[in-house]
Amino acid sequence: MRKNFLIILPAFISFVFSCNGKQNDGDIASAAETQNYTQNAAENINQPAHSFESGSEKALKEHNASSEDILFAEKFSVTIEDGYTRLIVDAPWQNSGKHRFTYILSSESALVPDSLKQYERITTPVEHAVIMSTTFYPFIDTLGHKKSINGISQVENYYSSWIIDAVENGDIRDVGFDQVLNYEVLMELQPDVVFMFGVQSGITKNIAKLNELGIKVVMVADYLEPHPLGRTEWLKFFACFYDELPLAKAIFSGITDNYYTLKKSVAKFSKHPKIMIGLPWKDTWHIPESESFAAKLIKDAGGNYIWNDLEGTEASQVAIEQVVFKSLAADIWINIGVAESKEAILMHDSRFKTLPAFENGELFNNNKRIGELGGNDYWESGPLRPDRVLNDLVKIFHSINPEEEGLYYYKRLN
Repeated sequence: MRKNFLIILPAFISFVFSCNGKQNDGDIASAAETQNYTQNAAENINQPAHSFESGSEKALKEHNASSEDILFAEKFSVTIEDGYTRLIVDAPWQNSGKHRFTYILSSESALVPDSLKQYERITTPVEHAVIMSTTFYPFIDTLGHKKSINGISQVENYYSSWIIDAVENGDIRDVGFDQVLNYEVLMELQPDVVFMFGVQSGITKNIAKLNELGIKVVMVADYLEPHPLGRTEWLKFFACFYDELPLAKAIFSGITDNYYTLKKSVAKFSKHPKIMIGLPWKDTWHIPESESFAAKLIKDAGGNYIWNDLEGTEASQVAIEQVVFKSLAADIWINIGVAESKEAILMHDSRFKTLPAFENGELFNNNKRIGELGGNDYWESGPLRPDRVLNDLVKIFHSINPEEEGLYYYKRLN
């Protein structure tokens, strides 16, 4: 996972006493019933993203939009002109105000208006790229261009065995991160572009330094998208650099259709369990606000988020005492940091053992898929595949034995 997720991850964090929770068989659907409700979408859940190349347009039509539109993402736009493509990235780091980055993409021989020469021009298709986040890899891989990657940041954060092996073999170089970027290695790689993200304004120093060295930088703000499908839609952004936009649109359409099929399936459930989320970080609990990425997934999976009264799209810092008190109303606890067991949870605070979700064993963490170096696939491929995340949550929230039905990113903690 990338560095910003060390800040965002505790944000996906949050006692629970309920007489209408999952312990009452009359309040929940059976495993067979849940499977029946979600079977149409579930058939596609375990398929690789590129299998959606001829994806349905049904979900897109529900938004009264054509497949060319950016439907969910708020941080970028694409304008296709005669001979070139204009990409705009808005406010690509937290509290970045009106910062905007414009990129002009075209073939080497294309003519671009003089009025656009002030912007970074990048020749496509990109042949060599350095990626500074684990989440960028699945986008490029899904488009069929993973071999263009010749540099990454922090191999220990990767789940992909292909990336790990390529670094070990010397085919891909690790260029460091943040203030310890290895500029010498970057100069040796001579990438066509460095795909970078920023948490704070200090990232502009790295951009300036790379520009001085003649290395082109493209800012990516997928992690700031509040809608799960908004993050997925960045597939279209990356596709522009590889001349693969039609493919990206088709794949996105398939994932979107799958997501909405699952979302609609939860309307058949009469009960909506109350959900708490996360773990504290240095005596403070970063609570995802009601319109955030995490909150939307809970709502779309038919859960009742206990912090729905916390307005906003980001995260609020809340005292542990307040979280413990409010969590007395929760039935299920998800996204529990890096905890692998109940014992690990109690190492943070012994008071957690009194929470109903803890007492009832309704503890599900998104760390089932961990790579050989410790990278978590939830943070790597999850942004591309929110349909898989949603499928897990639907099972966790509405099934008696979700593990028996098969969970992709999640596991129960004992």
